[in-house]
Order: sequence, then C-alpha cells, then structure tokens
Amino acid sequence: MTLVLLRDEDSPQIVARVPEGMATREHVLRDLIYDHPEVMPVHAIDPGFGRVFTVARELSLPGVGFVDVMLADERGRLVVVECKLWRNPQARREVVGQILDYARELARYGYEDLQRQISVATRRSGNVLYEMAREAGSELDEASFVDRVTRDLAAGRFLLLVAGDGIAEGTRRIGEYLRDQPGLAFGFGLIEIAEYRYVDEAGEDRTIVQPRVLAQTAVIERHVIRSEVPGLVIETVAEPSPGQGERVMSDAGLQWRSFVERFVSEVRFDDPGQPAPRSGGMGWMKLPLPDGYYINLYRSQGENRIGAQVRFPGSEGQGAFADLATDREAIEREFADAGLSPPEWQDGEVPSLIVTTPSALPWTEEREAEQRAWFAMVGNQFVNSLRPRLQRLTASAT
Repeated sequence: MTLVLLRDEDSPQIVARVPEGMATREHVLRDLIYDHPEVMPVHAIDPGFGRVFTVARELSLPGVGFVDVMLADERGRLVVVECKLWRNPQARREVVGQILDYARELARYGYEDLQRQISVATRRSGNVLYEMAREAGSELDEASFVDRVTRDLAAGRFLLLVAGDGIAEGTRRIGEYLRDQPGLAFGFGLIEIAEYRYVDEAGEDRTIVQPRVLAQTAVIERHVIRSEVPGLVIETVAEPSPGQGERVMSDAGLQWRSFVERFVSEVRFDDPGQPAPRSGGMGWMKLPLPDGYYINLYRSQGENRIGAQVRFPGSEGQGAFADLATDREAIEREFADAGLSPPEWQDGEVPSLIVTTPSALPWTEEREAEQRAWFAMVGNQFVNSLRPRLQRLTASAT
C-alpha cells in the first residue's frame, strides 16, 4: 500500500509503506499515543465517546502488568491501549490475552483502587481522574462522576484497543480469544498504525503514521451478581480512659502520643480507601492492610533506626508471602521508583518484608519531622504495592 503526496505544480510523490517488522518501536508508538490521544480512532469504534484525553502511561496493575496507555473521556469512560508490533500469530494471542487480563483486573477494582494507581502513575494526589475530566470539559459533579466510573468498573465496561503495525492477517481468529469473558462488557478494537517515510524537498526525513480500524466487536452487556464488602472502618488513635490520663503517662509516653497524633494528622496516602494508622504501643504504629495484615512502623533508640515491617504469620501468611514473592521484581522496582530502598525479604517461620533507615540520636523536633516524613513515604509505598496484590489474592481465593 502506498500514499500519494500531491503538490500544486510539482509531480506527485509516491510514498511506500515501511515494511512490516521495520516500523517504529513499541515504546515510540506508546509515547505517540500518550502525547496525541486524538490519533486513536475511538469515535469510529464507539461514537458515544466524548473528548478523549490521556490519563497515564505505564499504569501499574500490580500482579498483572502495566497498561501502556490509559485514556478516558470527560464522562470517565475508560480506554485501555496496548501497543504491539506484531511479528507472528503467537504475539497476537499474547497481546489479546494481556489486554483481557487488564480488563479482568480493572473489573475487580473500586474507584478508590483506580484512583490509587492513577496517583502512583502520575505522581499527583487527589482525585486525579476527575480533575483531568474537568479540564477536558466535564460538567458532571464529583459524586456523579465517581458513581459513573464505579459502575463501569463493576460491569467491566471498557474500550480495549490493541494498536500496532503488521496486523495484516488472522484477524478473524481474534474472536476465539474474546469468547467467554464472564462479567465483562467491553468493546474491543484492533488499530493498525501504518507507517510511511519519505524525504521532503528540503532533504529532511519525514514520517507519516496512518491509524485505521482493522477489526472491532460490538459491546455485549452481561449481567453479573457481585458480592460487595460494605464500607471502610477507620481506626483512630486511642485516647486514654477517664482517670487514666496524663497523670499516669510518662514523659516518653506523652512524647510518643504527640508523635503519633501529628503523624496521623499529616499523613496522606495515594489510596483514598486506606484506613488511618493507629498507635500499637510504645514506639510503634499499626497501618492496616487487607486480610488482617498490617504495616508495623517503628523506631528504636537502641539501634538508632526506624523501620517498617509487614509480617505474614501462620500457613495462610506463608502462602501470601510466597505469592507476593512471585512478583518480587516488580515490587522492588516500585519501591525504587518511589526513591526508596527495596524491602528485605526475610523467609522463615514468620516471613517478613522489612525496610529500615538510620536515625541518629538525639531525636530532636527536626529529626522527628524527618522520621514522620519517612514513615509517610515508606508506608504509602507499602500500601501501593501490597494492598492491591493482597486484595487480588483474596478475590482469587473466593
């Protein structure tokens, strides 16, 4: 296939397509879509979409992978884009299977889970998706927007797009990979990105990319019965009982209580559904995780160190630790991306994940402020890395 460039008085220029297998690399295609989401023919597949904008690049779905590009429109309708320069039929099967895995995982998410992962990917706090939608012209109030996205997540109602070059044959077999997807109401499209290169009159190398819809499915609604866990329980720092106030509390106890209260008032998590920390005893705090696990944030004057630890007791805990260890490389990379040392994986009778850092005495007010900042940073990353994975393990076991 060729393109013809017409000029006013000059002869037309014939531009040949770049042969399959020699086109732009996948990350270049991903970045093109990220920077210019309008190149994706979303409205040709579903005219009901509004103005499409970019949400995130390399959006992490812990335990599953990274969505190349997440798009959305101003009403919060989500578009999942996977880029692939398809070389062979095996690659076709893998990429379609991968994007379906993303859809199944997103269908397990609540809005707060999605908000957490978007905050991690964009390094922005708050209701980032809603803020982006408002910038794109959304007229929905925040509650209505969140409710709409929540319903789409529960129904698995997404537009899944696979974009790449060389999608030239075997498209009829794609239907084999899309059958029997319970609980999902997705639309699916194959977008071929043809690439053309030529040299212009000034001798400059030029590239033209031509996106076109190669294949698509109709959206099929499926009715699903879901069991929802009600609400969130926010635990607060315990106050002393009447008659047990400051009269019986040591200076060290008073100092620790003040430290915890300040930490609880200051800490912010990317995950808006994360319960608040509470004091677990002198020198340590508990930050709840799913299934009864928790992050132990502690400080030790004897060792001049502060740390964060997650313990996995019992046979179920050992199983959860082993499951998390299969994703060890990704978890360590997430900590590194947040500017933190990777956790130490301690196997044994009670497996544990531990991160520590020195904190020299004396613990002045300035040093305690540094400690609270470190606790907030490492606690937030443990929540980001472990909470969705533990939720996923729980969902898989039911």
